[in-house]
Amino acid sequence: MSAVSLISGTPRPMTGLLMALAGALLITPDTLLIRLSGLEGWGLTFWRGVLIGGGLCVLWVLFEGRRALTQLRGLATLPALVIILANLVNAMAFNFATMETSITVVVTALATAPLMAAALGYFILAERTTRRTWLAIALSMIGVLIVILNGDGALEAPEGNVWLGGFLGFLAALGIAVVFVTTRKHPDVPVLPAAGIGAILSGLIGLAIAPAGAIMTGNALVIGLMGIFVMPLSWGLLTLAPRHTSPTIVSLFMLLEMVLAPFWVWLGTGERPSLPMIGGAALVLATLTIYFLAAARDAAPQRKLSSAADAP
Repeated sequence: MSAVSLISGTPRPMTGLLMALAGALLITPDTLLIRLSGLEGWGLTFWRGVLIGGGLCVLWVLFEGRRALTQLRGLATLPALVIILANLVNAMAFNFATMETSITVVVTALATAPLMAAALGYFILAERTTRRTWLAIALSMIGVLIVILNGDGALEAPEGNVWLGGFLGFLAALGIAVVFVTTRKHPDVPVLPAAGIGAILSGLIGLAIAPAGAIMTGNALVIGLMGIFVMPLSWGLLTLAPRHTSPTIVSLFMLLEMVLAPFWVWLGTGERPSLPMIGGAALVLATLTIYFLAAARDAAPQRKLSSAADAP
């Protein structure tokens, strides 16, 4: 199957499922690679921003080919600028969140991004938001609060400010939610290069602020694996998957990061959450899983009606 068919061809539900699963699994070791990279703060922001952003732009050119030239004009539009700024905020907030507190706190906060997108859709796009969605948001916030309140009990975790780490995790989730909402309202916006530019800008800010000697440290192999392969490819797959399958299903697969990321970090570094943190994370995981499964069930009849209407 050609790259072009993945971008603009006939939707292939099974292809979308495989892309979502592959992207979700591929992104799970990212936080472990951050821990093993030997980078901190602005140095981490520089390398992740430049490598991930550059990788996303390369994927865009590979997927779109000559059409990438015609899409350049779209990068000067307001929706593209919103995505650039949102991904810049997401990149910087996520990097510094991982430096402040336990990975469990960060990925639990990050998992609320789809619910934040639903809330933003209500306030910005005037989309109908069900009571089930508001209940899921409330329960998820309670779960995240439980994780943060017990964040200091994590073993081998950074000894930073757990509240600051949790806030930065929420800020990163908000950045992702803004990207979701913007692309839903403006589906023609070139999201891959816009997200890539946002990441690159975060890297340039890191370069400008990083202390002398902070850039050329760290494990080059881990940094390259994280920035050139894992993150660009996973985000590329997760960005393209909704064109072939339901965004709800993609969001459900992305919950794998919440489960597996702390596990990989525990295996690789010994960092592990306390039992109350696990309980709070489990509440968020259960809430989101039930919410996404119910949303997928409700969407199934609508997809069947749409398919019947399109049939000759």
